[in-house]
Amino acid sequence: MTTSLEPALIELAHGHRGFFTTEEARRVGTTPHALVEAVKGGLLHHPARGLYAVSALVDNTQPQSWHIDLSFAATLLWDDAALGSTSSVLSHGVTVWGPDLGRIHVLRPIDRTVQVGVFRVRRWRGQPVVDTDVGPAVELSHALAQHAVDHGLVAGVVSADNALHEGLVTIDELRDAAAVLAPFRNGSRATTMVAFADGARESVGESRTAVALMTAGLTLDPQVEIRDRSGHLVGRVDFLVRGTNVIVEFDGRLKYDSGDPSVLWAEKKREDALRRLGYVVVRLTWADLESGAAVAKVRSAIAAA
Repeated sequence: MTTSLEPALIELAHGHRGFFTTEEARRVGTTPHALVEAVKGGLLHHPARGLYAVSALVDNTQPQSWHIDLSFAATLLWDDAALGSTSSVLSHGVTVWGPDLGRIHVLRPIDRTVQVGVFRVRRWRGQPVVDTDVGPAVELSHALAQHAVDHGLVAGVVSADNALHEGLVTIDELRDAAAVLAPFRNGSRATTMVAFADGARESVGESRTAVALMTAGLTLDPQVEIRDRSGHLVGRVDFLVRGTNVIVEFDGRLKYDSGDPSVLWAEKKREDALRRLGYVVVRLTWADLESGAAVAKVRSAIAAA
């Protein structure tokens, strides 16, 4: 597919995750007209002014990996660029859930925010920058705070929980980063994210469950070990609603996907043992979270208990 492109350009793109700039194309003798024709013919993608990708060398069908590749490409366009917000969070290897990944967040020493194709370029305000495998990026705590400001509480907590759980950031670092953004528009989102974040949660589903129930006024203790009267461990549960005997488990169904009957049987025995100890077990699913039914199910269980 790439045989009609300049071989030197293809070789260059191989070293740049499939990308090259207009200036690089000019250096190897490729004219602007040839680039336009290559885009029309499907040989190239053109995600932003001055930037191209060789179609045969990239995969733009996977939003997260394409976002990361484009984040790398920002450093080809601007030698003073640093990744910020969601793009920085991803560059640090932290889970992201919720936002549209079609926009790349770039920081540069400029006076105002501009949009350059898929790149949203904002003013760098002195946030500390570190090197990542993707490119220069603001420190993770600052990236997480801005991510929450840009995309809201739930998205912010999901990523903060993962970063805390993996030991990539501390709650004090998050608190300090959120304080920097507090005076700005929607800065309270970062502050609230810190108040909700907890590194004991182990999945996107658990983080989303916690936010849904906590915003409804319920207090949850995560990853609680339940033991019988002899001290034997019966199970570690996702959440115990504080002050009640109601257990909340997020059922992402991944552990059942193998279809192994022994897995199902072990889970049934575990839940039966919990019920014999007097606990009420509420299982929440993705559908419960999406429909808003999670809070009603847990409140009903508390009333029944």
